[in-house]
Amino acid sequence: MKNLLYLLAGRLGTTIRPVWVIPVAVGLMIGFMSGCDETPQMIEPIATSSPTAQPIVPFKPLPTPLTAEPSLLENNNLIARVEGTLATPGNVYLEYWGEDGVRFRSKPVPSRETSYLVHAVRLRPNSMYSYQVFGTDVKGRISEGPKGIFVTGDLPSILRDARFNVLEGQPTYELTYLEFRQRGFFGLVAIDGEGHIVWYYTAPAGEEPYVMDQRDNGNIVYLAGGIKVVAHGLVEINPLGEELARSVDLCPPTGPMHHEVQILPDQRVMYLSRYILRPGHGEPPSPQEGDTIGIWDPKTGENSIVWNIFDFISPRDRIVPDSNSTLPKQFMWGGCSEDLAVQDWSHGNSARMADDGMVLVSFRHLDQVVSIAPDFRSIRWRLGGPGSDFTFPDPRDKFYHQHTASQIPNGNILLFDNGNGRPKTEGGEYSRGLELELDFGNMTARKVWEFRYNPDIFADCCSIVHRLDNGNSLLVFGLNAVDVCCRPFTIIEVNPSGNVVWEVQHLSAGKFSQYRVYPSDSVMGEVRVSDN
Repeated sequence: MKNLLYLLAGRLGTTIRPVWVIPVAVGLMIGFMSGCDETPQMIEPIATSSPTAQPIVPFKPLPTPLTAEPSLLENNNLIARVEGTLATPGNVYLEYWGEDGVRFRSKPVPSRETSYLVHAVRLRPNSMYSYQVFGTDVKGRISEGPKGIFVTGDLPSILRDARFNVLEGQPTYELTYLEFRQRGFFGLVAIDGEGHIVWYYTAPAGEEPYVMDQRDNGNIVYLAGGIKVVAHGLVEINPLGEELARSVDLCPPTGPMHHEVQILPDQRVMYLSRYILRPGHGEPPSPQEGDTIGIWDPKTGENSIVWNIFDFISPRDRIVPDSNSTLPKQFMWGGCSEDLAVQDWSHGNSARMADDGMVLVSFRHLDQVVSIAPDFRSIRWRLGGPGSDFTFPDPRDKFYHQHTASQIPNGNILLFDNGNGRPKTEGGEYSRGLELELDFGNMTARKVWEFRYNPDIFADCCSIVHRLDNGNSLLVFGLNAVDVCCRPFTIIEVNPSGNVVWEVQHLSAGKFSQYRVYPSDSVMGEVRVSDN
């Protein structure tokens, strides 16, 4: 019997799955054991819950990459494309590593039938990288594909001399994005924790990216600035530098766009723009520049102004001298009509939506932060400056000419206090990151955290503070008009105790300003998998 079963199994061959061999052998064994009856004994079928036969699901082979051909993007020497063919359609990803042993894995991308295209990003210039292509399916099975090497190219000429001097530490986020404006290069860059430029974007001729925000998929929305105007409009690009959508500026009278881009939870884009109020109706005799809030939908192209400061606050609420000054004759702030007789009254420089839908707007020339209701139909409160709803029991907690006001998860207000015009009785002119706790019962504001550089830095313009998810704060001590050409911009991350986590100085010669920086962990979904 045993030999017969082996013989039968051998004749069935290896192409038959063992699950079929066992029932057949058992049936034969029962037949032989039934004795000398000439009629074989029939076996009753086992009843199943379903009378219909279950279909056989065909086996899907793995999407195994067969070929791979690397090349660099024409518009970016720090992005490599690897394309090739697969045996069957599926998802493909790339692992790549340089001579420093840092290994990255790209985000899996679907193939086009039996061809694929995947990118390697976050690369350093003039460096050799090894790579391997992998196929994967929905079950997580992996197939190995070809291996190879590629060499990155050089940076654009101006960026070759860019200097980011890391003084100490490593940042919480692996990348820091910033605008880079210097004659010969206007665009965006991302630096790693060691201060190396690992991604860049060259803006079209005549454009100067001014402020930006990044989507979860790596796409970037930025304000497209230009000569004698803050922005031509809003532009969305993907990490490959390809333009996806554009909104032409709406001025006059609702422009130019300026100072803010925030991608909202519904994926629309919020920004600041301007409105010029002409004399009349009891307002001051000179035309007044005030700020509006706009929302742009890149998918539909819809663009609308949803809030205007003149509907809620009068230009008679002002401080001197800045709110009485006319718009300066420079590319950043000229106004669409270049009407230099317009008084730069409110000078909004940030607008951020909080988790509860409230929108916080910083008005630099009013020394004031305003909280706007989610429906944009009312003001919840005003903090600082003329008409403030809050008092400061300690005058040293007041802020002056602030930037980047936001409401952080604990409900407190975080801002960069530039300190322009701070009275000597309150400490004089110095800059700091400042967190304020608001007491709505007593309508008071008090400092609960600050960071001052040691020794003090006075950055009278273009500065930021971000509160990171781990509680650390990322700050930029930006422009000093007295030493605009030469002083380094200091980018620094500190923990809640004020200890330095990471510090880098932007020392590029001839840079115009450093307005915003943004932390990020990837260019287009890639992850660090190991350091060999």
